[in-house]
Amino acid sequence: MQIKTYDKQGAAVFELAGRIDSAGAVELDQALHAGSAEGKHKVILDMGGVSYINSAGLRTLADILTRNQANGGGLRLVGLNPKVERVFKIIGFDKFFEAYGSVDAALTNF
Repeated sequence: MQIKTYDKQGAAVFELAGRIDSAGAVELDQALHAGSAEGKHKVILDMGGVSYINSAGLRTLADILTRNQANGGGLRLVGLNPKVERVFKIIGFDKFFEAYGSVDAALTNF
């Protein structure tokens, strides 16, 4: 998994590429926890480069969403490919996570 991070208008943006499998979920969890420890509770995950996500990755996303909301922030998803989006819909995560077509669109909804 590849993770690039930058700040944009008060939000931490994480550009993700690769698979969010068990190993990728650990890397993502560490990156998100580091951002949370720095007080970054408005998070955008640009998942345009993510080809796969498993239950470990979904658990990581649910954990950070809960933590960020408890701290007045949130978690927005950008660029879900159809395969990953289908997983979100099948398990009902599309009801909890807001998904957008671009980082700018996600920023306007914080």
